[in-house]
Amino acid sequence: MASFEKTLNIKIPSKTDGWNLDAWKYLPKTAGAEPKGLPVIVMAHGISANKSMGLGKYAEEFVGMGYGIVVFDYRRWGTSDGTPRHVVYVSEQLDDYRTVVKYVRQQPEFDPQRVILWGTSFSGGHVVNLASEENLNVSAVVSQCPYLGNTPFPHISTAFIKTMFAAISDLLKQAIGLSPRYMPAVARPGEVGLMTWADNYEGMFGIVKGDAIYPNEVNASAMLDFPLYTPSASASRVAFPTIIIAAEHDSLCPITEAKKVKDASNKVELVTLPCGHFDLYPGTTSAHDKTLEAMKKFLLDHVPPVRSS
Repeated sequence: MASFEKTLNIKIPSKTDGWNLDAWKYLPKTAGAEPKGLPVIVMAHGISANKSMGLGKYAEEFVGMGYGIVVFDYRRWGTSDGTPRHVVYVSEQLDDYRTVVKYVRQQPEFDPQRVILWGTSFSGGHVVNLASEENLNVSAVVSQCPYLGNTPFPHISTAFIKTMFAAISDLLKQAIGLSPRYMPAVARPGEVGLMTWADNYEGMFGIVKGDAIYPNEVNASAMLDFPLYTPSASASRVAFPTIIIAAEHDSLCPITEAKKVKDASNKVELVTLPCGHFDLYPGTTSAHDKTLEAMKKFLLDHVPPVRSS
């Protein structure tokens, strides 16, 4: 892999006064000159996760190909500013992507006309949603195991009833200005939590490695956001080349929605792999290598690091 330079603690002003998004920047090292005019990939993680949970592995692969990378945490998450902490507001997260796109376009090392969006799981849905915004004018979109709508409905159980009670309680508390009510983001089947399918707990903690920190906490009313958020509804308006890499046995993000997006737009390429949601992430199975292979081919086909003459 080619050498690169990583810059930590970049502060990008968000739409909320006084709150900065914390970002990492990756640049390929070039002999004798500062890099300029690089295509740049803007990356963020999925619901309840943060950039320390494996996104650096993707960034290192892409910077080794000659791309610039900016990886960021949303407001209220990771090392970005914002209170209350660990609360999901979809509109904020979409705005944070737009904010970072605007930021990278103002940096001399990046080509403002070659910006790529990258997302995974919940953020995989975000980037498909943003791909329908023509005025964003990005060059390409990479979406891994995206949440596109059609939430799998849990079995009715005591744990599910307790989870829904917590969700409604949080909704009411926030409506009158009180602190959120929290619950685990991932839990085992039969426990209270946002994601409780069989592979969710072990899968999420499987990508918490090294110095990664995962609080495993989310506002309980995030449970009610899933049915209301359907990025697949924007599929017919996707305006930029987009690749979706989907897991055929995904318990969180049904592959049926990825197929709907593919059928609705000739801008979308769909790659499916016979594995589960978390098998696509670093350090899991060979599916991760196949995921990277598909991403790299797509990037080289649509936004090669060096402009053709």
